[in-house]
Amino acid sequence: MRLALPASAGAFLTVALAVPAPCRAQEGTWALTNARIETVTKGVIEHGTIVVRDGLIQTVGADVAPPADARVLDLSGRTVYPGIIDLISTLGLPAAPAPGARGAGGGGAPAPAEATPAGLQPDRMIADEIKPTSADIKSLRDGGITAVLVAPARGAFRGLSALVPLRDSLTEQAVIRSPVAENLGFEGAQGRYPETLLGVIAYERQAFYDAQRQALLLDRYRANPVGVARPAYDEQLGALIPVLKGDLPAFFFAKNENEIRRAVRIGREFGLKLTVVGATEGFRATDALKATGQPVVVSVDFPKPPEVTGWQYRWTERHAPGDSAEADSAARPIIEGNAAALNNAGIRFALSSGGSLRSAEFFANVRKAIKAGLPRDVALEALTIRPAEIAGVAAQLGSIEPGKIANLVVTEGDLLGDSAKVRAVFVDGARYEVVAPPAAPAGRGRGAASGAEPADVGGTWDLSVSTPQGSNQATLTLTQSGASITGQLTSEMGSAAVDNGEVAGNSVSWSTTLTMGGQSMTITFHGDVEGNRMRGSAEIPGMGSASFTAQKRTP
Repeated sequence: MRLALPASAGAFLTVALAVPAPCRAQEGTWALTNARIETVTKGVIEHGTIVVRDGLIQTVGADVAPPADARVLDLSGRTVYPGIIDLISTLGLPAAPAPGARGAGGGGAPAPAEATPAGLQPDRMIADEIKPTSADIKSLRDGGITAVLVAPARGAFRGLSALVPLRDSLTEQAVIRSPVAENLGFEGAQGRYPETLLGVIAYERQAFYDAQRQALLLDRYRANPVGVARPAYDEQLGALIPVLKGDLPAFFFAKNENEIRRAVRIGREFGLKLTVVGATEGFRATDALKATGQPVVVSVDFPKPPEVTGWQYRWTERHAPGDSAEADSAARPIIEGNAAALNNAGIRFALSSGGSLRSAEFFANVRKAIKAGLPRDVALEALTIRPAEIAGVAAQLGSIEPGKIANLVVTEGDLLGDSAKVRAVFVDGARYEVVAPPAAPAGRGRGAASGAEPADVGGTWDLSVSTPQGSNQATLTLTQSGASITGQLTSEMGSAAVDNGEVAGNSVSWSTTLTMGGQSMTITFHGDVEGNRMRGSAEIPGMGSASFTAQKRTP
């Protein structure tokens, strides 16, 4: 059973977490010498030099002499890659309102009737709203991500996305490209039309038909305005006209097979330059994706096997809730092989975190995709040059070539290998050193030494999740077997299973799938245990993080 939280709960809105301040950027002219260079588009230079000046790559090659005014970095034993580009992110956007919440102030007052709700705003300019914290930027950048495409995670018409670099001094002037695309999805408004899936599809189609008519009226008026009434100005329809004319791509977020096929049909009906985003069930719709002739953005935020189309029906008929071993063993290789299936079908794609994974989880799942059959070199392209192509910035980003922006990642070991360590990241030519956090003493805190005895977390916990609207209370019941945990999260509305639970030293993590407003959402908890207390964060797809505390009940 999935837990449907009441609207009054506030439903896990974003709370900024305190993390160490980032290292100061070091700007200037650089000569990165004695490095192994994976250019992506021009092969591998086993022993070469990259010269960076004024934020751009000036020269790269095996026989490049460092300029006299350059800071020289000897990168012997290290590899340099193009910066990673993630095309699904909500970085720096205001927290999405809870499903069923009313009014901007959270006090229950309805929004003004004339206001257009979030998620129904094709003219929303995302570049004007991005206000990330330095901690959020650093957490992504330290993993090797140097640019992200920002758009809201929910809505039918989500607005005009922006590609931004992960630099501390992120301003509107630093935006790489805006708008990149009109972003769409299948989520409706809360408490008003369009709320249902059928309503959303009807609303989107009608909006495109209205925009077609608006474009026709405007073209006629511009051709001969004499004696003709001036067409009414409509900002929202005006934002859709470039999409209909093919001047601006449509990025349609669609995860499962039915969503993918619906998005493709809408794209075909209106002749859109369509990019399907998400596509976690792309392996079930390769024919539809291939028919678009456009690349795909593939999330590696893998769904659970019972959530994948087809499996959930067979699973619920034959198994008790929480017993997922058989479904997992059968479905997991297919789910993790999604990108490999698209590659085998000849579909070009970029890989993305899906917007909710931390950098470490993102790369861990990319490695799973590689183990499931995706060629390693294709995976690297799908993290660098291919997202640059999809975002329309391949002349600026995505490979190590003279004239491109100096977004670079310096690693020890293969970036896509199990033991890779990011040591430095360059964004717009500014160097950010990546300093690994000090190791915690064995048995204490997140990152406790491997091999430490797992903390005892079995039992019943009173859980409190803090949001700007207040605290949400629940009961967490955990059963522990060594480093693995299972259990239930229960509130007044019902229960949801604890999945993927594990304990490492005093660190604990688990996920649970909730249903909000008819949409499934998997929330991942990461916490630290101190005796009978636990505290940490809950990662909410598309909404950021909320803090939580828990107190264990004594027998």
